[in-house]
Amino acid sequence: MPVQTDRVADWPNWVARFVGWAVDTEGSSRSSALIRIGLAMLFWSRWAGELLLYRDPSPIGLFLAANFFVATALLFVGYHSRAAALWTGSVGLAMYYHFGFQLGREPWTHHHIYLLAVAVLLIALTPCGRSYSLDRYLAVMRAERAGVAPPPERGNLWGLRLIAVQLSVLYFFAAFDKSNVAFLSGARLEAMVLWFYAGSDYPTGLAWPATIVSLAVVALEYGLAFGLPFRRSRRYLVLPGLAFHAIIYVTLPVYTFSATMALLYLAYFDADAVDKVIARLQGIGLREGIS
Repeated sequence: MPVQTDRVADWPNWVARFVGWAVDTEGSSRSSALIRIGLAMLFWSRWAGELLLYRDPSPIGLFLAANFFVATALLFVGYHSRAAALWTGSVGLAMYYHFGFQLGREPWTHHHIYLLAVAVLLIALTPCGRSYSLDRYLAVMRAERAGVAPPPERGNLWGLRLIAVQLSVLYFFAAFDKSNVAFLSGARLEAMVLWFYAGSDYPTGLAWPATIVSLAVVALEYGLAFGLPFRRSRRYLVLPGLAFHAIIYVTLPVYTFSATMALLYLAYFDADAVDKVIARLQGIGLREGIS
């Protein structure tokens, strides 16, 4: 289980528990490392094709491309991982605000761009380089040369807490934005079906299914916002949440957003529990039991 330090021992119990959960808990670094690697791959999936050097050979274009590829490569391999995360997140925000809004690259102004950039900045606040990284390899090599035990794959988890809060806030306001007659009646969903699939030919029998699906989407998003942070309710919401994002991944042009949300679900889970699952998949517990 995560280890809480003693700094809040004299506080009221509920305050101490919240502070311990939020900013004063240590745990395995492996879930943070998995998120780090996944975010680097999502950056490449979303932008690599647009930032190849021949796409924009202007000085600013080459400068952006060089920063993008170097920063994301360092993030992926985990070399100076936290600094690489800050660098990558800064590049993402520059693409969102400067190139997107100020220079008018409209596809770069979408909310999934902001989410990706902020998620990378938040992963810099985790021990994301202490596992599955070049940083880890170098640390183990230094420990072997010094004849000491390698450093533990653990660290403060407050960055994961911030990611979890970010996701819950996102779900809440996504549901709140849809809590109106235009969406709950099914009209907005009908419009999306007509735009992406049916054209000008209105499908018969669409109204009632669109209304039911719209109500279900809003109910699910409110449930995810308030239920995912808690273990007892999370077990019933993870699969519906992942299924929801899988459905919109294959039916609507929001694949980067959907994949990012699914990846960041790791932030909700106890980091040491994730570590135990990884150990079981690797057969570590089985080998120890046999020996």
